[in-house]
Amino acid sequence: MPMNTRSMSRCHSAFHIVPFILVACAASAFSQATFPTPALTGIAPLGSKAGTTVELTLRGTDLDAPIAMLLNERSIPVKSPKPNVVSLALPADLKPALYDLRFVGRYGVSNPRVFEISTLDTVESPGTNTKADKAHKVALNSVIQGVFKSAAPHWFTFDAKNGQTITATFSGRRFDTRTELLAAVSAPTGRELARMRDGVLTFTAKADATYRLRLNELMFRPGDDYSYRVTLSTTPPPARLASKAGPVRPVQIGQTIQDAFLPLGATHSFDLAFKTGEKFIIEVHSHQLGHPTDPQLVIENLKADGTLTAQAEVADAPAITPAPSLAVLNRDPSYAYEAKADGTFRLTLNDAFGTTHPFELRILKEAPKPPALIAINPILPGAKTKTAESGSSNVSRNGIAALEVVAPNRNALSEPIELKAENLPAGVTCLGGFIGKGQSLGYIAFQAAADAPAGASVLSGISKSQFVSYNVTDMTKESPLYRTTGAPALGVSTQTAPAFVQTEKTDILEVAADAKLDIALKVTRHAEFTDALKLKVLGLIADATKAPEADIAAKATDGKFTLDVKTLKLAPGDYGFILQGPAKMKVRHSLEELAQAESDAKKFLGDQKEAKKKLDAANADTTPKKAELVKAATEALKQADKAKADNDKLVKDLIAKATPKEATFIVYSNPIHIRVKEVAKK
Repeated sequence: MPMNTRSMSRCHSAFHIVPFILVACAASAFSQATFPTPALTGIAPLGSKAGTTVELTLRGTDLDAPIAMLLNERSIPVKSPKPNVVSLALPADLKPALYDLRFVGRYGVSNPRVFEISTLDTVESPGTNTKADKAHKVALNSVIQGVFKSAAPHWFTFDAKNGQTITATFSGRRFDTRTELLAAVSAPTGRELARMRDGVLTFTAKADATYRLRLNELMFRPGDDYSYRVTLSTTPPPARLASKAGPVRPVQIGQTIQDAFLPLGATHSFDLAFKTGEKFIIEVHSHQLGHPTDPQLVIENLKADGTLTAQAEVADAPAITPAPSLAVLNRDPSYAYEAKADGTFRLTLNDAFGTTHPFELRILKEAPKPPALIAINPILPGAKTKTAESGSSNVSRNGIAALEVVAPNRNALSEPIELKAENLPAGVTCLGGFIGKGQSLGYIAFQAAADAPAGASVLSGISKSQFVSYNVTDMTKESPLYRTTGAPALGVSTQTAPAFVQTEKTDILEVAADAKLDIALKVTRHAEFTDALKLKVLGLIADATKAPEADIAAKATDGKFTLDVKTLKLAPGDYGFILQGPAKMKVRHSLEELAQAESDAKKFLGDQKEAKKKLDAANADTTPKKAELVKAATEALKQADKAKADNDKLVKDLIAKATPKEATFIVYSNPIHIRVKEVAKK
């Protein structure tokens, strides 16, 4: 179990921090909301070669009117030959790597899925190779991809020469799939020679022969969520750091040591000497690098006589207060120190999970600048929900949307942070945001013009994001899997927002610590939205369920709410927060598609009438070609009838889809910045 961090020194001053990390939560998507926003739950295939055109099948919701696919920051226009399928032309200059692939359409941008660009040819599993005698032949140095449609394994064969080393690699987590792959290579006799462990299978052929490769899902779970993309190559896997126990090693301020944890929780030891007045931060990075580790750091004072006295035990990062929408997982310890006298620390480091994964021990002279920014998949603060969903951040036309921003491991002396973002979609303005001194949570908001075009871009200034890899309907039965990836994207939806709220004054609002602050609000409404609004203050106090609320009457275009600063026990200083609440309004889907289908209906009706005329003329023909003409005209009428019937069905389906349905939107205010002043002395 992780140890609690505590200070145990009498002769030195210390404070415990973790590297300054900002976490932005796309607060526009959560389980209670039903407004249209793209959600991409799966793609097929999972990768391809640069310079090729791939037919990409998409699974998800609200994937209407495809415009482009974002491949990391690059926007690639797409064509859609049929629903939920796009033709994606991959640029030839793409480097081999894992990319974030996002859908961009009428309602904005989706969450990312993993898409691999490889230099190797791809072999698709036919799905019929579920028995050893029906194995599919593949070549070495290729990529095998497929989907387990049943519980049966997929079998393949490949030729290898004596002494040739073969490696097969796959990690379901790296590809955002539920698949836990079990792979095994067997000899022509059927004897198993090697098995995949930790996503890597490697073996050396003992003879020229045809070998069998069996792939199956570990728990034999079938379905579209259980796909794989296995690289089969003659390239040996990267060598893992092979660490072994040794003597105590010296380490200096400004130095970084890269190593691996010792097995079974055995410890590494380092001695760190320092001088009076030196400031430094001891950081361990392993969990943040994506490894399933739980580093434990013990710091002791090394005396001149060789004795040790306790200084601190540092394990998991401290809890964030107020809590963000989602837990920000960070099991890497960090310790900041200002020396009051010359001394030496003995650092003892191990992994509580007993793994041998890599770590970095960083001795920093100061906190990293600029701070890292991470955007994560959100849940509505204070909402009681058991679901975890793949969310995305989109701002509706004539509306405001916000990202929740968290700064973990802050203390009372932490300086304020002005929140900014650049590289915005066309028609979008950043309204900024603020995290006050000593606070850990804030909001950055974005506003879209009434005529903002549908589109998306990857924000600059936020280097990473974290998303739910796949939807979980009940987190009491299944834990969600989160993936940390590149910068987040912000999209624009052509759906008009029901309302947005602004403060009459956008400058800093001042109030005494024993007083109340009245804040005047302006409400801009959609013509069809007249309901009352109940908005909650987010980002000001720890318990969002007890946060102040602003009530705006039905049809009202203005209002106000009062902050009782004394009751909230806000200490003097600057604070940032935002107002957020639900709003219901009816929406219609697929209006453009319906208009096109109704226009096409006239054409198909004309084609049908023309085909009937030609058939009548053929029946009236008296030449020897009559039979041939009747046959051709009959077939043409048959095709015209089918085309009209198909379009009639499409019109009927689109009319049903376009029926107004009530949806729940999220209404936001602009970020609000207040300054609590000292109570005036009497």
